[in-house]
Formats: sequence, structure tokens, C-alpha cells
Amino acid sequence: MDGTPRVALLGLHGFGRVHLDGLLRLAATGAVRVAGLADPRPPAPDALERVRALPGGADVPVLADAATLLEQVRPDVTIVSTPIHTHLPLARLALGVGSHLFLEKPPTASMEQFRDLSAEVTAAGRVCQVGFQSLGSHTLAHAARLVADGAVGRVRGVGVHGAWVRERSYFTRAAWAGRMELDGLPVTDGALTNPFAHATASALRVAGVPDDADITVELERYRVASPESDDTAAARLTVAGTPIVVAVTLCAAEQRPPLIVVHGEQGRLELEYTTDTLTGRTADGTPVTGPPGRTVLLDNLVAHLADPTVPLLAPLASCAPFMHLLEAVRRDGPARPMPPGAVTEIDGRPVVVDADETMRRCAEELALFSELPAPRPVVRG
Repeated sequence: MDGTPRVALLGLHGFGRVHLDGLLRLAATGAVRVAGLADPRPPAPDALERVRALPGGADVPVLADAATLLEQVRPDVTIVSTPIHTHLPLARLALGVGSHLFLEKPPTASMEQFRDLSAEVTAAGRVCQVGFQSLGSHTLAHAARLVADGAVGRVRGVGVHGAWVRERSYFTRAAWAGRMELDGLPVTDGALTNPFAHATASALRVAGVPDDADITVELERYRVASPESDDTAAARLTVAGTPIVVAVTLCAAEQRPPLIVVHGEQGRLELEYTTDTLTGRTADGTPVTGPPGRTVLLDNLVAHLADPTVPLLAPLASCAPFMHLLEAVRRDGPARPMPPGAVTEIDGRPVVVDADETMRRCAEELALFSELPAPRPVVRG
């Protein structure tokens, strides 16, 4: 690649709007040029105005069809921020015109797709960054170094709990939302694999799980408002005898920052990965904090392309441990309906009873719902 990288964005709505903001920020500094935009739905008028205001922005093509755009502009980098089941075919189109990739998470809808894409990225001689933005956190990197250096002693396990609020419209916003399949293609959308995917990816990074780790996965998945996949679930990933438990819901009474808890034999870390807040103590009783700030993953990709000695923070290969969870969810199929006694209603939306406390207990006990000590939550019914 010569000169300033030309970047195309596929998907302009939802989280695509965040990518557009980041792309326009970089373009305004001259670090990249906007090669083109594609989405079946036109961009918001204010977003289009910002594109046109860039030097040369009047000539940036904005098309409905991604394939047509890629063939027309042949970008150096393609950002794919589209529904999960479209990631692989669009990534292949981008690779076919010689483009590097920035692929939203989860990277693919199955482990088979992930392995195919990994091989195709390597064969094309391109690189692929995946949008696990929490992996750009300086605080998360500091927590991972503490664990690797033995600052909390041997790690007994890592617990993650998350309790978020999603309205019913979240599950009806698109045909693929909350679906395991669509038109015969895997989608594998759910609380574990999409909104809380960052939780698992961050926990795996903090725990220092290698890309080629042998991982076993246990699941307890329920649906309350989701049409098919889980909106309330617990998963336990076991790596070399160490459990990583992720317990999450999108049907909480109120929204709270999700927390990663590192249980060390001689210390403890607590990381709010969405706020980059680190607390706890090391083996010698020293209080722990973390350095502020994040490296934006698109910035990191651009820096890597300019200087390959700058490592990617979320390369495709590093997503392999997370994909063990996604594949287990895919194979598990539709989530079980939540027992009626476990659900109440607040302001017209379904809420899991004692959801926040249940998720916290799973993270503290490194247990699935069905393994919690008495009084057990009704979700195990």
C-alpha cells in the first residue's frame, strides 16, 4: 500500500455510525482518505454533510450496494459494520479487491467461517482487525500484565457479570436480531455472542488465554424477550483447569456497568471494562488502579499498516478463544424459554427477577445458574 490509506465503510447505521465518526475524524487529520460508503439505507443527512465537507468529499461515492462500491473504488482498508451473517461474504469481497479488513465483532457466525476467513486473510497477504474495542484499553492491558506477572498469585478463576436494559424494540429492530439462523445461514446473535461479546473477549485477554488454547464450554441459556437466542445466560469456559464464568442478561431492572473479577489466591482485581476502571489489591496488599485512555482500533490498524512493527491490538487470530464460545452457542441452538416465575414486568418490558444479584453470584462463585448455592435463582427451573 502506498501513500495515505483509502478506507471504505460498509454499514452506516447502528454501530456503523460510530465507525463513520472515527473514519471522519481520521480523514480530517489527513491520516486516511474516505474511499466510499455503502449501505442499502441512505446515510443520515448530517453524516453525509460531514463527508461532503471533507477535502475531496464531494467525490466520495455513497452507494447502496457494497459489491459495486468495492469493485469501483478498490480501497486499501474496508470496515465491515453490517449484520453478523454478512461479515464473511463481505470480507471475501473486500479481500478480492486487495483490501485489508476492519471487521466488526463477532467476526463470523461460526467457527468454520472463522477458520475459512483466517485462511483467506493469510492467503491474500492482508491483515484483519476485529472490533473488540475494549482490547484497546490501557487499563485492560495493565490488568493483563498484573495477572501475567503473578501480582495476584495463581488465578483460581475469572468471573464476569453484566446486567443491561434493552427494550423490546432491541429484539425487533432487524430480521436477524436475536436469531440463530436466517434464511438457512447461521447468525448466532445473542447476549453472549454480541452485546456482551466484549465481556468474554476482555476476560480472555486479562486471563492471558493463548490463541490456540484448548477450551471447553458449558452453557445455560434462556430467552425472555429475544425471539430465539439468549438474552439471559451463563457460560463457563475452562482453560487448562481455570474457569472463566460469564453471566449476563439484557433484561435487568436497571443498567449497571459489567464487571470482570479476577480471583487470585493472593489478590483480586475488578475491572469495569466499559469505563476502564480497575480496582483491587495485589498479593502484598497494594491497591490497584489502571492507566486511563484507549487506543482506537481503527487508529491502531492505520498505524500498523504504516509500520508493521506496531502490533494489532485485536487481530483476527486473537479471536479464536472467543470463537469457542460462539461455536458452542451455535451448536446449542435456540435458548430455553425463561420459566414464567422468573420474569416480572417494569414499564412494559420483561425483567428477570433478581437478575443483577444472580449474575454477581455466578461471577463470585464461578458457577452456572444451576450450581448456585441456596437460595437458588428461579432461572434454573
